[in-house]
Amino acid sequence: MHKRLKEIEKRLSAIAEEAETDGADLEALSRETDELIQERDAIIAKEESRKNLLGKIANGSIGSPSNQPLPEIGDNAEQRIANDFVATNRMTMDAVQMRTVLLSGGTIATPTKVSGINDLPGGVSSIVDMVTVEDCTGMSADKVALVTADSSASANTEGSAASTSEPTFAYVTISPSDYSLISYVSKQIRRQSPLNYTQKVKASAVKALRRKAAKVITDAALSSAYADEIIMSSIDAQTLRKITMNYGAEDEVIGNGVLFLNKADLIAFGDVRGTNEKKAVYEITPNPSNPNTGIIKDGGLSVMYCIDPDCYALTGGTNPSTTATKPTMFYGVPASIKLDLFGGTEISTSEDYKFAEGLLSVRGDASFGAGLVVKGGIIKVSLAKAT
Repeated sequence: MHKRLKEIEKRLSAIAEEAETDGADLEALSRETDELIQERDAIIAKEESRKNLLGKIANGSIGSPSNQPLPEIGDNAEQRIANDFVATNRMTMDAVQMRTVLLSGGTIATPTKVSGINDLPGGVSSIVDMVTVEDCTGMSADKVALVTADSSASANTEGSAASTSEPTFAYVTISPSDYSLISYVSKQIRRQSPLNYTQKVKASAVKALRRKAAKVITDAALSSAYADEIIMSSIDAQTLRKITMNYGAEDEVIGNGVLFLNKADLIAFGDVRGTNEKKAVYEITPNPSNPNTGIIKDGGLSVMYCIDPDCYALTGGTNPSTTATKPTMFYGVPASIKLDLFGGTEISTSEDYKFAEGLLSVRGDASFGAGLVVKGGIIKVSLAKAT
């Protein structure tokens, strides 16, 4: 590594420590940080140019081939971002990066061990990984067209003009909402390398983002006027067949659907017994690589399920409303639900709020929205109106 680069990184780390002390001249430290980062970027750019030149010579593009080894450039882009985050307590991911981490299934690289605070197991529904996610940066809203009725043929009498029936269209407008996502990590992780520290903070912020996105997706699907509905009051031996066979048009049975339900309802499916009271009607097999999902079997009928804590439980649930039904679980093809990301996400940290507990507050600010963009894309199971 370039000698001066090492000196700059050492000084940036020292500045990060100095900024934590009482009476630190933050304005002077900020100016010095900007100057060091500018100098570091200039060195790296120069080394990149030298590397490209030597590469051209080595492969015969210009000059004579050379066996001279290419110089090391120093820290890669990810490392530079981590160092900047340590110095400024702020980083930004654009919508393309956020789309990548949203669909990661929660497998963001994090330090193996961090003292002081441990993450809860799971905690985020996999629904985020199943829906359609689109980058809508720069748009004030996303207007999606959908077919609400197909065209149909009619009898034709010879000598008369054929009558036509055009398909009917409608629009779903997905508008952005701003969300501030707060999570906490141990202050002790600052003692790790800048890269590990940055990864832990990012993982914490993204987990909070995924949890909020899962709720926005669920709420949008269940409140859509284009969702089908079936009324039920409890889970019995016919429930799974009624849901799946009522999904889709009268002339088809659509496969590849997913049943999204509260964990209490999944337990209720497992408790259903047939005429032989010892034998379970439903066979439930969790996915070993992702216990948030699995398969429910009813004889020859196999349906994938996904636990969604944002679904109201049908089991033991009540509906006090006399004017509206109460949605619970729902079934359908997840790709018919769309999650739009309206710009990037800014992640920042602060010690102020949880100073006494020794925790860093991690804040992620994002803007997104969701909507059901296929008529009948899901069928929801609802409790009847109260009488």
